[in-house]
Amino acid sequence: MPHTITAKLAFDDSSQLGAFRLHMWHRYRIWLLLRTALSILLIIIGFILLMSHGPNPMPLLMIMVGTFALLRPMIWKIMHSRNLRKLPGFGQQVTYTFSAESISIHGEDKQATVKWEDLFEPVTTKHGLLLYHGKKSYTWIPQSAFESLDDFQTVSQWAA
Repeated sequence: MPHTITAKLAFDDSSQLGAFRLHMWHRYRIWLLLRTALSILLIIIGFILLMSHGPNPMPLLMIMVGTFALLRPMIWKIMHSRNLRKLPGFGQQVTYTFSAESISIHGEDKQATVKWEDLFEPVTTKHGLLLYHGKKSYTWIPQSAFESLDDFQTVSQWAA
């Protein structure tokens, strides 16, 4: 087993693509399923009421609220992407050096070292690693940033 493993990525929209979706699914899975089911139910009931009672405010409101609730994840994704672009390190090359004890982060203008036990929660997915600093604050390292699948799997074991 190697002593250290390196992952390199450009901190931009393309490297962070999908991370927000995985974060939301990890943190709010039940709420997302419930919201989706209720949204679809609202739209269906709204259309049924619209067909049976004609156009009046309640079915139209139900359809509008259900549609907005279904579109809300896309709105969150757009807002997340905008916030990502405002971060100081956006567009920079970042190198993560993993060991069994810690993670060293080297950006173009900042450097840090974090011990595994200081993380709020490391989460391994089949697409990469979500390293939580707090309940809602995370760093995403996609699997493609690693040199090989074996490196990714080794770091996943260290994270566990």
